[in-house]
Amino acid sequence: MELYSNLLIPDVENKGVVTTKPVVINNYTIEKLKTRYIAFDTETTGLNPSRDRIIELGAVLFENGKCVKRFQSLVNPGVFISARVTAVNNITNSMIKNAPTEEVVYSELAEFLKDAYNEQTIICAHNARFDMNFLSETLMRLGYNANINYIDTLTFAKQKIKGLYNYKQDTVAHYFDIVNEQAHRAASDAETCGKILWNLIEEK
Repeated sequence: MELYSNLLIPDVENKGVVTTKPVVINNYTIEKLKTRYIAFDTETTGLNPSRDRIIELGAVLFENGKCVKRFQSLVNPGVFISARVTAVNNITNSMIKNAPTEEVVYSELAEFLKDAYNEQTIICAHNARFDMNFLSETLMRLGYNANINYIDTLTFAKQKIKGLYNYKQDTVAHYFDIVNEQAHRAASDAETCGKILWNLIEEK
């Protein structure tokens, strides 16, 4: 409990310390993933994790390859969303106007991800470095500490599937006949990523 409280209770006066580390894909990792993992995705105002902000995030817990629990929230980070960003993810300034603040959302997210913050549950994301950079930068800015292990389904797909014309999430999903009901929305993208990971695990 002491370890969790140190990770999950933010120090609002000081910047937190967050480490993110890609896991090595081996038999031990595969067996761990077959039991449990969390798929994660963000929608952001841009590409720079120091300057831009997360405006929506989604996390989906998979156990034995099945989606068992979801977390999704818009975020009001107090910044303006450009028309260029809205054109990609359909998230508008009016949508986040009454959304919960970062402090509220990340307190709830910390409870959902608590085992992942302590390297016990692996997080997966597609092009994971992008999402992990945004997540870690936000957590540190809000005073959280965490040690996160992650797997990148983009890299994994390139290792397991040969000959695709690209390895974007939609392309890999189509290869496995996975339908993403709301592309470029965080929870739906996260669930799709989680399904991709399970199919990659099962791929011979």
